[in-house]
Amino acid sequence: MHRTLVVSLLVLLLLVGLAAAVLALAVAGLADLPEAKVPLTSTFFDRNGQVVATRFEQNRFAVPLDRVPLALAAAFIAVEDHRFYRHFGLDVQALLRALWRNLLAGRLVEGGSTITQQLARNLFLTPDKTLARKLREALLAVQLERRFTKDEILEKYLNTIYFGHAAYGVEAAARTYFGKPVQDLTLAEAAMLAGIPRGPALYSPFLDFPAARARQEVVLSRMAEEGFISKEEKETALADKLVLRDRRPGARAVQYGAYFIDYLVERELAAIFPDDPQIVYRGGLQVHTTLDREMQRAAEEAVKNLLPVLGAGEQGEQQPQVALVAVDPRDGGIRALVGGRDFRYSQFNRAIPPAGTGRSPGSAFKPFVFAAALESGFTPAHIRVSEPVSFTIPGQAEPYMPQEYGGEFFGPLTMRRALARSSNIVAIQTHLEIGPEKAVEMAARLGIRSPVLPVPSLPLGTSHVTPLEMAAAYAAFANQGFRIQPLFITRITDSTGRLLYEDRPRLSHVLDARIAYLLTNMLQDVLRPGGTGSFLGPLVNRPAAAKTGTSEDHRDAYIVGYTPELVAALWVGNDDNSPLGAGQTGGRLAGPVWANFMRQALQNLPASEFVRPHGLEEALICPETGLLQNPLCAVAPVQELFLAGTAPREQCRWPLCPHCPPQWQWD
Repeated sequence: MHRTLVVSLLVLLLLVGLAAAVLALAVAGLADLPEAKVPLTSTFFDRNGQVVATRFEQNRFAVPLDRVPLALAAAFIAVEDHRFYRHFGLDVQALLRALWRNLLAGRLVEGGSTITQQLARNLFLTPDKTLARKLREALLAVQLERRFTKDEILEKYLNTIYFGHAAYGVEAAARTYFGKPVQDLTLAEAAMLAGIPRGPALYSPFLDFPAARARQEVVLSRMAEEGFISKEEKETALADKLVLRDRRPGARAVQYGAYFIDYLVERELAAIFPDDPQIVYRGGLQVHTTLDREMQRAAEEAVKNLLPVLGAGEQGEQQPQVALVAVDPRDGGIRALVGGRDFRYSQFNRAIPPAGTGRSPGSAFKPFVFAAALESGFTPAHIRVSEPVSFTIPGQAEPYMPQEYGGEFFGPLTMRRALARSSNIVAIQTHLEIGPEKAVEMAARLGIRSPVLPVPSLPLGTSHVTPLEMAAAYAAFANQGFRIQPLFITRITDSTGRLLYEDRPRLSHVLDARIAYLLTNMLQDVLRPGGTGSFLGPLVNRPAAAKTGTSEDHRDAYIVGYTPELVAALWVGNDDNSPLGAGQTGGRLAGPVWANFMRQALQNLPASEFVRPHGLEEALICPETGLLQNPLCAVAPVQELFLAGTAPREQCRWPLCPHCPPQWQWD
């Protein structure tokens, strides 16, 4: 016993001398604090402020002290450092007590580190248990006390301590264990959290709930002893039932938008922060996106529930694959994006593939040709004939002889009916009549950036594009001729709220509003009886326009459609570009997925009509000739729209119209 006392006195003198030396060094400014860079979790929000995803090196969220419940701060002070507000970074009394108890036990049973020392260790040091590390820790603790206030030290400490299960800091811990933000913790929950850092493997309620409960009681007892709570509050907290977050597979809220977030990380954020590629994993960014979580959910569920599995790829992934992009035509915001069936099995983003890897849109390209034709003086009533034709192509031995889908020709068609029925012959005739360069220029003007060749077959989708391009280009039809720039991110702040980046909608007027409306009005007929997507109209059940597309040999199935509020482009195809199978058209395979998505995505918005601009006129025409209806004509007239001053002035008559009586019968 005498020997133990002597040793203790010697150690006491050593500690007093050490404390004096550390204090003298700190006061003299001989030790500067190294820079501490604590990794913070970056959070992605949808346009309504809902959390969509997080990315982190360490799962940590910085929260100010005023958002931490007083009970939680008090719990840590009570159990870790009850003289926190009275010492200068080192608690000599606690060190002596710990030394004495360790000597009596003959082993390490108690530490004497203050909250400030623990913070110094977390910020600057490794957990090695060496005398050199302890000396460095003490010196840094005094420096921290000189640099920061007690509240600032406590805030940093609460944001850096480790709670197990990849949770760093009290905010991540509250979400991990109780599924709620830290400010909503009860006294019972706060006490349990405060007990975990002493040994996360020992006191995690996920791993050993009885041990965690026992540790919680220790914390509550210390709080009562220190006067932070009353004995009644302690007993009430002990009686509270703790409900932990359900960790079973599938129990957590489903995370939507994996392809969207991956694109932001790999492309958008990499371009915004080119000199700091790790900022998204360490920088605590608050990324506010244009995604709508509910629309994204609708997109993914439509794909999951309605797209059939027709085969498997080389790696066993389900085929066909799919891509969907939904954009708000009014501001360019991307509301939903699907890059494949399942991100877990294939991370290749088919909605925004690398340059040169797009796919054929099939007849979904035809609206660009028809828009160019309307701009060139054509009207929806112009007549062209679907019949066998051949075209001589310079440099080719064989003439180009396009066919109608299914091999059956339609005869005379107005431009409106030709678009609704997706006549290949009329589209190619029109394309060549106005000049192939016109369609190429129109596509580029509306936002197609992929190479487009002015070949006769262009209306059939022989130039490859991406779903993002198609959705953005169709947006001009939905929004009175305004081209949009796709917008993914609206603003980015750091963890303190400081603005780092901001972007706003960028719109350019590139098409006469009257032509945009005329084309939209024609595309509405695609979803009506006689159109290639007639059965889809009732599914959408609101004013909408669309165009289906099927590439050669049924390798690609496409549909692009829109309402005044939303444009969605959807592609279906096999990754190896093999045929989907007979009958697998854009209307039949892609159409139901698109229609279901549109209905679900817009279910909380009232239906609205497309805005009709000034400068249009209407006329009753004969659908066989495109001329004004003759009162004696046997065919039922149709109401047609025209640019003001372009409606026909001549009536249909025999022999131009076989349904009109011969001239001699008029007398």
